[in-house]
Amino acid sequence: MQTLASRKRRLREIGIEDLVHLSFDRALASLTPAQFVDQVLVDGVGAACVVVGQGFRFGVGRSGDVDTLSHLGQGRFETIEVPTMMDSGERISSSRIREALLRGDLVEVRRYLGRDYEIEGEVVHGDHRGRTLGFPTANIDLNGVSALPRGVYVADAFIEGESVSRRAAVNLGVRPTFGGEVARLEAHLPDFDGDLYGRTVRLIFHVRLREERRFDSVQELKTQLAKDVEAARLWSVSAQSG
Repeated sequence: MQTLASRKRRLREIGIEDLVHLSFDRALASLTPAQFVDQVLVDGVGAACVVVGQGFRFGVGRSGDVDTLSHLGQGRFETIEVPTMMDSGERISSSRIREALLRGDLVEVRRYLGRDYEIEGEVVHGDHRGRTLGFPTANIDLNGVSALPRGVYVADAFIEGESVSRRAAVNLGVRPTFGGEVARLEAHLPDFDGDLYGRTVRLIFHVRLREERRFDSVQELKTQLAKDVEAARLWSVSAQSG
């Protein structure tokens, strides 16, 4: 649901100094619990304490659990199991958050995460069609990550190197009016005029304004884009909570 860059940044924000990223490939998936502990946790990173969530499973065929980890780590590292977070008597899981994202229910996502959903990526070149329409956009490289449904969103944008946010109207979709097929994330920043190519932009999503749709004419599209931008300008947290 998040790019690796987003995860790294959030981990740094809570005080994590070093990060080791393991790619879940066939070799890693084939390790037995004992091999994983020996090769990855002990020899690989020299773990002194391993913190896992309730119901944690590891090793080939998910054959190891928290008790297995604690037993294999005895005398080598401490094992701590963190209890599951609950909401209205139901477990808050990544699957539950993903389902809310797929519905575009950002209010529910915010309640589960304790923060707004965000995506960040590098601004890359697109087909520059937005500029010809009068609404230039920053095309953000999703790096294959997007759990949100297609549509138009209100977001706040943080541009690399700047300390303040800018309001953005964000379109996630294939641009059906122009026969597009590949989903793109395009952010229009009404109050920005400059070059963003190669810079990282972080988008904090607030609300979904509408679903993606095909327009019968370019003028009809431009009219709707103007409405989307104005709605993004006027949107506020208090308006949503009310």
